[in-house]
Amino acid sequence: MHAGWEAGVQAQTAGDFPDSPSFNAEYRLGWSEIEAARAWVSVTRHDGMVCLNANGGTYGAVRLLYQLDAVFTSLFLPPDFQTHRSDLVETYSDRTLTTSIVGALGELWSLSDSTRQGKSPAKWRRVKIVPARDLFAGMFFIRSQRLLAGDEVAVVIYPGGAPFLARVKSLGTEAIEVAGQTREAIKLDLTIQRVNVKKGNILEPHDKFQSGKIWISNDSDRIPLRAEVNIFVGYVFGELVSFDKQ
Repeated sequence: MHAGWEAGVQAQTAGDFPDSPSFNAEYRLGWSEIEAARAWVSVTRHDGMVCLNANGGTYGAVRLLYQLDAVFTSLFLPPDFQTHRSDLVETYSDRTLTTSIVGALGELWSLSDSTRQGKSPAKWRRVKIVPARDLFAGMFFIRSQRLLAGDEVAVVIYPGGAPFLARVKSLGTEAIEVAGQTREAIKLDLTIQRVNVKKGNILEPHDKFQSGKIWISNDSDRIPLRAEVNIFVGYVFGELVSFDKQ
């Protein structure tokens, strides 16, 4: 059964939707419409690669209960949206987690390290599934597709720790209000399954994710406008606050 889904992912190729512009954006994040964090994103191009620089963290009353700051940098290579490198540093009140992913010869290698006492020395490990992309490259691979109503796209995402199969289905367009204005958006239905590489890449339910929706602007920019993910404690969301082309 799992061989079928792998063949389907391998057969998919990058779409020909025009490249994203360079831009700066701000997003608000939280759960059940309670804002808990902010994130700032910059997408640029450098030496033929598409580059992401992002940072954010919790604030206000939420930060008293849950302290988190994160910095994420990522680069991918067009036109195939192959990950070149990504680095995520998560700083909590009691530890710092660092995840690095490097693409080489069509494969991904990953290194995860923690400052927690007693942690074994980190080692580079090969991601045993091809093709796989980090979160940034995977998002832009999906963005490149037609995304007409009914279209489906599947991509293996490796954020660190374990790979996941992300499937999106275009539900067509609808109006959505974000950043103080009404925008026409492409609405995408999102499903995620864990890929168990120790059992021959069989697909298993995600232990926290239940369902998700993503809205991206229906224009030449195709900027993420809003995302909602249902999890075991309700739903978490991210929503655009501001956007500026460079």
